[in-house]
Amino acid sequence: MANTSNGSVRTMDAAYHKLLDSDPRPIPESYRRDSPIEPGPTFVPVERYISREFHDLEVEKLWKRVWQMACHEDDMPDVGDYVPYDIAGMSFLVVRVAEDEFKAYYNACLHRGRKLRENRGKHLVELRCPFHGWCWNLDGTLREIPCQWDYPELKPEEQSLPEVKVGRWGRYIFINPDPNCEPFEDFIGDLSSHFELLPYERRYKEAHVAKIVRCNWKVASEAFMESYHVIATHPQILLGGAHDVDTKYDVFGNYSRAIRCGALESSGLPEWEPMPDDGRGRLRHPLNGYVYEARDDGLVQVTAPDGTTGVFNTNAQWIEGELGDVNPHLCNWVGGRQLPPSDMPPMPKPSGDDGVAKHPRVLMADMQREALRPIIGDLADQVADVEFSSVFFTLFPNFHPWGSFNRINYRFRPNGNNHEECIMECIYLAPIPDDGNYTPVSEIHWLGPDDDWMDAPELGMLSKVFNQDFRNLPYVQQGLHATAKEFLQLSDYNETKPRHFHMKLEEWLAKP
Repeated sequence: MANTSNGSVRTMDAAYHKLLDSDPRPIPESYRRDSPIEPGPTFVPVERYISREFHDLEVEKLWKRVWQMACHEDDMPDVGDYVPYDIAGMSFLVVRVAEDEFKAYYNACLHRGRKLRENRGKHLVELRCPFHGWCWNLDGTLREIPCQWDYPELKPEEQSLPEVKVGRWGRYIFINPDPNCEPFEDFIGDLSSHFELLPYERRYKEAHVAKIVRCNWKVASEAFMESYHVIATHPQILLGGAHDVDTKYDVFGNYSRAIRCGALESSGLPEWEPMPDDGRGRLRHPLNGYVYEARDDGLVQVTAPDGTTGVFNTNAQWIEGELGDVNPHLCNWVGGRQLPPSDMPPMPKPSGDDGVAKHPRVLMADMQREALRPIIGDLADQVADVEFSSVFFTLFPNFHPWGSFNRINYRFRPNGNNHEECIMECIYLAPIPDDGNYTPVSEIHWLGPDDDWMDAPELGMLSKVFNQDFRNLPYVQQGLHATAKEFLQLSDYNETKPRHFHMKLEEWLAKP
């Protein structure tokens, strides 16, 4: 990886702290922390995404050694429940062996190597191999070998299932195959300090959707690390007060943080006249001013500021008209499958008691505060506006918990040993009610590579947003094969989190 900067990285810290100082509620200490990344590196080898040899190196240097999120306690609510965790050709079996104890074993019989369990299951009283019946207790000690007389040299006390290290954070179960790994507490650092009002220990699993994607796992993971892509991929988000210079980035040990909190500084986005509201779905692209409008026949009409038009399908393929090239993400947003009307809370008053109009960021915070009130009660009044920003963390290598009261968590991993496919998972975590009564989701809703995210209605509006993200990803993978360049170019600041990821990856690759 190349180093291209000798100065200091420009940050959004000054503008961000000015925004914090204007918040009428107390700001948690973690939001006051500044920890910008060091200058460079900015070039990443293309082979990291397309090379089978590099995938094999990752298996040896990373997946066999690093702490990684394997599952959640809600996947195993009862003693004897179990979850296989598969990663890059390896498989481990996480078992709830006692009310408050979890163990993880290599998911292979010690006799002929048959995978002990291929699917999730419940209420184990013994762990018996389906092939020849070798059997272990929940704690991994040997219980029975059929025809044990036929193994005269075998010592039962040496036949316990090999374990891997287990760590726990926020009701998530982490595993590490390396017996000499650093302690989990050292690896995760002070991540918990960013979730003081609603610790992850007080959240339960509300939804879990997984999708197979035709790209390397790093391509998908990096797409969800930064806000820079919003300008082109989610331009509808820029309408109503957000901006292209709107995110604060920091790095802390093995994790990084982004706080996307609306306009911090202006960098000259054009301003367009507001569109009349006549009940039709319309969106204007904030950069070039093109207006996208759904037609009754399922097509999308696009009109440029100079009045020229074109008609396109929801995949942005040209049908007719003078315009010939438009944004595919807005065509799908306006004309693709739509979500049913949701039970949104009433919009808050657009102005304060003094009659002054509220900033869109403040309006959104007020709306989310009222949505939370039935769940967390008066605690909602303590939540600062900035905490309703998009606050998203990445814990190296592949776990993305979101901050404050956002439900979103992501995990990205290779799809088996296929280095050009991955599994992306979206997990929703909701606050555990005060009475402790909740019904968690313990199964994964799987989507194939050609399935629409809208087939996962449990994700609500996010499924519509994902369709924009995932339209890019296979074409990124194809473009990496097509490029004439040997390196990708990462920006100094807006791509802080991908840069931090590759700096950590460099460290792991360099280990003996």
